[in-house]
Amino acid sequence: MNRFKYALLALFIAGPHCVSAAPLVIPQAQAEHFCQLLISDGGSLSPLAVHARKAIQADDSLSIEQIFSGFVLLADGWQTMRIFPHQQDSEVVWYSATDDLPASMSAEHQKYIREVFPRLIAEVQAGRWKTVDEYVDKMLQYQCQFGGNVASEPVSSSFLVVVVLIFMVLILVSRFLCLSLHPKERNNYESENYQYE
Repeated sequence: MNRFKYALLALFIAGPHCVSAAPLVIPQAQAEHFCQLLISDGGSLSPLAVHARKAIQADDSLSIEQIFSGFVLLADGWQTMRIFPHQQDSEVVWYSATDDLPASMSAEHQKYIREVFPRLIAEVQAGRWKTVDEYVDKMLQYQCQFGGNVASEPVSSSFLVVVVLIFMVLILVSRFLCLSLHPKERNNYESENYQYE
């Protein structure tokens, strides 16, 4: 994560000189779409948007997603991000485009991993946002297809209601037990009720 912060700082110090051919701002819709991609940081898997919010504190008119996707796409920040899953022996390992890919991975998949970001960046630089969205959709599809079961099941509202009811019952039962089993509390409770009668 610190690499992202230092690279982002270097990008801002270098200014537009290193990315002069690229558009200055990635549109909000494409930035949000891009930040839906999943990334593995070695211990957990989360959307790029989570990493963007952790790494950047935006103080200007651009959204966090716009700043972060600009960093990733326009300043070669993508090269070390583990965005591409590979399943082998029922285990999923996530790779970056610059990682040494396993021999068990097909040549077609290796080619896709090596070439998708340069092509995506070319579309960003050309301002072809519909094509950018199509690339991101294909990357999301790739992650879903080869990433295994990474998404958790959504929690139903009826389950949440049951959990809340159980919690409330436990609170009431514990209060009742406290009053009935603890003599000091019982005496305080009885004396309070006696005063009101």
